[in-house]
Amino acid sequence: MRLNLSRNTTLLIALLAAAALAGGYRCRNFFRLHSVHAAGNLAPQPIQLPGFPFAAATINGWVSAGNQSAIRTHGWNIWAGLSAITSASQGLPIYETWYSNTEVQQGPPAQAAATRFTVLRSAGHPVHNFEVPEQLHHARLHTAGLAFVPSAAAAVDVHAQILVTTQFDADYAQSVWSNNYQNPATVWNLQANWGTITPVSARVIKPFTAPSISTKPVYQFVNGPHHNNGLTTVKYWLGDLTTGPTHSTNRAFPTPDTWNQCVVVNTGSAPNPGNLTCFGTSTPATGMVPVSKFYNYVLTAAEATNACAQLGLPNPCDIQAGDYAILVAMHVSTRENDNWTWQTFWFNYNQPFPYGAPPVNVPAPFNSYAMCSGYSMTINPSNSGRGTNTECYNPYLETGLGPTVQGTKSNCMSCHSVASIGNNPNDGNAQPSPRNSFGYPTFASGTANISVRLPSDAGVFFDCQTTTDFSWFLANYVAGQTPNNQAPCVLTSVSASPKKK
Repeated sequence: MRLNLSRNTTLLIALLAAAALAGGYRCRNFFRLHSVHAAGNLAPQPIQLPGFPFAAATINGWVSAGNQSAIRTHGWNIWAGLSAITSASQGLPIYETWYSNTEVQQGPPAQAAATRFTVLRSAGHPVHNFEVPEQLHHARLHTAGLAFVPSAAAAVDVHAQILVTTQFDADYAQSVWSNNYQNPATVWNLQANWGTITPVSARVIKPFTAPSISTKPVYQFVNGPHHNNGLTTVKYWLGDLTTGPTHSTNRAFPTPDTWNQCVVVNTGSAPNPGNLTCFGTSTPATGMVPVSKFYNYVLTAAEATNACAQLGLPNPCDIQAGDYAILVAMHVSTRENDNWTWQTFWFNYNQPFPYGAPPVNVPAPFNSYAMCSGYSMTINPSNSGRGTNTECYNPYLETGLGPTVQGTKSNCMSCHSVASIGNNPNDGNAQPSPRNSFGYPTFASGTANISVRLPSDAGVFFDCQTTTDFSWFLANYVAGQTPNNQAPCVLTSVSASPKKK
């Protein structure tokens, strides 16, 4: 059945309520709506929140005053806004209507070539392009031989592996397109034209316009109803960001595959067998939950093939068409002030929410996720070299970064503040060839107050670089097409050694 939600919203709500009462969420649940959304082009929808986007002065005031209550309320409201379902979003959470990284790279819709992604959107489907998280690409700079994707020859629990998509609202995409930044040559021309006298603080792209929202949804994959009876054991994070590593077999790098506890996710109607254990251990699963506890969707054949390839596994692997992608985490940032706002979310199973429960305006199943917010790199005082590092990381994304990155002590802002392209010799990936000149020095820890406006940071992070307004998406994309004729870097700063932490 295909519904035109713009005319039948009331009917849809009634049908969903009936499905809930009948236990139908397991088979046709509210948050698996590939077969329910309306036909037609899927246009990116804005989030609807009173006062959003907030004035930069308001947010900066919260940061200066250490008003964590206001910051967390703001983060939860953003979460409620991007997870809302409206008639215009065609039965999907708002964020699923946004542009993928591949679409932004292709340019404005009127200019984009016909691809699988444009065909999907024109048919009213969200675009899912799974990738290995950029964090784990960066980690290779710090740990020689880091296996950030599993070996096909090894015994691998596919269901403990994560992949991400990236989605950007229309403001973010338009900020790229209006400046032609989807063409890497545009940014490299900026870099070439700075010369040696342009101050480091001026070597920047045009800022993104408010509220420009960037999201990084994180997915794991579970069996569909016709695959292993629809049962999958999935490990979950236990505790807050301080105690969580103690519930892992590797406290230094507590990646999802090392977590000591798991739950059975059920996509069908099979009863709990009561004897499922966490992969590779004798630890029994702590319970069984329906897949509706997560935001989820059924994988198409193309999506399953994409996931297998990104995990370095032969196709077909143990991820198949008809299996499910379940949302386990998400980074969210908004360009409401110069430093952006930063909040990160992860699945929170059967325990108190470590940093406060979601408010009532967050709909199910998005109220199954915990949140940490980090609107400043340091606190006491905020954004100061004298302050205490803000710890706000995502258990699914930063726990395996590497010994010098200190993932379990990191925060989003310190990492994204060094997003840039160029040929600073401290850039750990500038040499050897092939050159991928994004500004990620091998000693960057993600734990300090780092700014292009601080003279002490100039030679370390930003000399001979063009900063990309906290956007690793843009920096990595542009750096992937580095020209070979860059002039040698001329450092202008007094010091080019790592700053003291």
